[in-house]
Amino acid sequence: MALDIHRTDTNEYIFGLDDKRQNNLAIIFEQFEKRNGRRIDLYGDTVIDTGNIKLLIQLIDEYIQKTDLNKSKNQTSIVLEFKGLLNIFLEKRIALKFLGD
Repeated sequence: MALDIHRTDTNEYIFGLDDKRQNNLAIIFEQFEKRNGRRIDLYGDTVIDTGNIKLLIQLIDEYIQKTDLNKSKNQTSIVLEFKGLLNIFLEKRIALKFLGD
């Protein structure tokens, strides 16, 4: 299973989240769903506009503040890599599509 991320303006494939990467981001995605009711998972498709990209970045920042990042360096790496990707598209004001299997 994979969650593929595409730009909405060109439909270009940007990044993929396999099961392991998605599991490392699950806490962020769960908080995202609690805050706005939209689900990001391996099975469905979701379009994330720049407002929701901001929310995801905020949730990642909150997670970083309350988590001991040294406990799981792999998870920390995945979370920070994902945040970097989100920041790039937020700066460019480009929405993203998360496409599940």
